[in-house]
Amino acid sequence: MTRPARPPLAETAEDFLSSLETTLKPSTCSHYRLSLRLLHDWLDSKRLRLKAFNREQAVQWLAYLASRGTGTGSRLMIILYARGYLRALNEAGLLRAAADTLLRRADMPKLPVYLPRPFSQASDRELQRRLASSSQPYHRGLLLMRHTGLRIGELSGLTLNCMRQDELGNTFLKVPLGKMNTERLVPLNEETVSLVKELQRDGRPHRELLLETPRGRRTDRGQLRKVLRRVAAGIDIDGKVTTHRLRHTYATTLMNAGVSLPVIMKLLGHRDYRMTLRYTNITLETVGREYRAALSQLETRYRLALTAPEPTRLEPGEALGDIIRWLQKRTADEAQRKTSQALVKRLRRIRTELGGL
Repeated sequence: MTRPARPPLAETAEDFLSSLETTLKPSTCSHYRLSLRLLHDWLDSKRLRLKAFNREQAVQWLAYLASRGTGTGSRLMIILYARGYLRALNEAGLLRAAADTLLRRADMPKLPVYLPRPFSQASDRELQRRLASSSQPYHRGLLLMRHTGLRIGELSGLTLNCMRQDELGNTFLKVPLGKMNTERLVPLNEETVSLVKELQRDGRPHRELLLETPRGRRTDRGQLRKVLRRVAAGIDIDGKVTTHRLRHTYATTLMNAGVSLPVIMKLLGHRDYRMTLRYTNITLETVGREYRAALSQLETRYRLALTAPEPTRLEPGEALGDIIRWLQKRTADEAQRKTSQALVKRLRRIRTELGGL
C-alpha cells in the first residue's frame, strides 16, 4: 500500500529554504525543512493562515510538539528553526506578529546536562588490550579512536593519506570535516603512527578511505558500535558501551595528565569552551592529586620545623591557612576555581571549629 503524496510545502517556506542552501550544510537544510513541515502541516490541519499566526496558536503548536514524544534536543532545534523562519517572514512583511513574541525564550525546552562517561582505568586498559591484540581493521579503527579522540563519523571519513608531518618531524592525524564542520590536526605518538600505517597497508592499495567495508564502501557506523560491544563483553563496565565513550576517555585521560583546557578543546575540535568544561566536572583526580601534594609539602615543612634546635609547635590553624592560600594561588581556570572555592569554604569552617577546641 503506497502512502498518499504529501502536499507541497508552502511557497514562503520553499523560498526561505532556498536562501539557506548557499550558506548551510545540506543536513542542516534538511532539518530546517522538517521543522517548517511540522509547522505548516499543523497550520493546515487547524485551517489557520500563517500570516495571522498569533501567540495563542503558537502555544498550541508547542503543546503539539511536546505531545509527539520528540526528544528534548530535537524539539528545541525544531522551535529554533521555526523561529528563524518566522523572523524572515517578519522582515519580508509576511507575518503580523513579531517572531520573538510568538516563540519566546521561555518556550525553549531545557536540555538535560549530561556529564561525559569515560571508561574506568581498569576497563580502559582491558578494552585497549583486546583491541590491540586483534588484526581486524574495525578493531584497529576503534583503537585509533581511543588514541586520538575521534568521533565515529570522523573515523569513517579518514582518508588513506591522513597523516601529516611538520618541519620538526612530528606526525599528526588530519581529521576531516566532521560534526562541527571543521578540520583539525591531532598529534600522534609512535604507537599510533604504527597503528595508522597498519590500517593503510590493510585493504585495497588505491582506495580513498583509510577504513572501509569488505565491499569497499564507507565504514558502517552501526557495525562499529556492534564490534565494540562484542569486544567489551565480560568487562565490568558501568553503563552502556558506546563508541563515543572512547572519545570521553581520551579527553579525561589527558586532563588528568595535566593537559590544559585550551589544548584539549583544540584536540577534540570543540568550538565552544563550555563543551570542554564538562570534563572538569569528572576530573576530581587532578584536584585531589594537587591537594595531596600540598599536604605532603606542608607535612615536610612542619616536620623540619619540629626537628630544629628550637622545636616549634604545630599550629593547625596556620597549616590550614597555608593550604587555603596555596589553593587560591594554584587555581587556573573557571571550573577549577569553583571547585577550589568550595574546598576553601570547607577548610575555613574546619579552621573555625579547631579554633573553638
